[in-house]
Amino acid sequence: MDLFFDLPAELRPCLKKPYGKLYPGDHPSVVTQIKNRLDESFVIAVGDVTTYNLFKAGVRPRLCLIDRITKRTAVTQTIAAVTSRTDYVNISVKNPAGSLSGEMVLAIKNALSSSDSHICLNVDGEEDLATLPAIAFAELGTLVLYGQPDEGLVCVKVTEEKKEEMKDMLMQIFTEKNMKNIPSDYSDNCEFKNMPIKLESFLTSIF
Repeated sequence: MDLFFDLPAELRPCLKKPYGKLYPGDHPSVVTQIKNRLDESFVIAVGDVTTYNLFKAGVRPRLCLIDRITKRTAVTQTIAAVTSRTDYVNISVKNPAGSLSGEMVLAIKNALSSSDSHICLNVDGEEDLATLPAIAFAELGTLVLYGQPDEGLVCVKVTEEKKEEMKDMLMQIFTEKNMKNIPSDYSDNCEFKNMPIKLESFLTSIF
């Protein structure tokens, strides 16, 4: 059984703020503006529109995460065609909207330590919160790019301070009280009795 975590209410205001520098404007113009700063080996793209605009600008991110959705609606066929990559290692993961799944978090960590140079995580659900583990597990100096709805593109340069900030937030999320889909009578269910053990194993595997 996979682990799924709700986002605690006290963290929601923090997640609405840009984690890095916000470049106002439409994504294509912003990508053109910062393209010379981008080393493909150290670029992570979170979101379909961000990924699309990087590819259109000739930038191939080390890792991209897409879910075929933008602003709660399906992406256009044009975006889907560009972000569907046969030149990437494609991995499918599940991550329900508004939550973080252990499957997606582990997939991000494994992708960033993989010898494969280009990986695309295709998310069944929503990848909005993937920025947190992406920053937490990325190499120092990596640039993580994602869209800030109706504002522009955010560029996060990964530093030790940023990594620790994201890991602290993840530790606040990955607690037993935030675990989803645990029935009220879980104490009488053998599978759910093992949830604390699975949580401990999960935390050991990522930190």
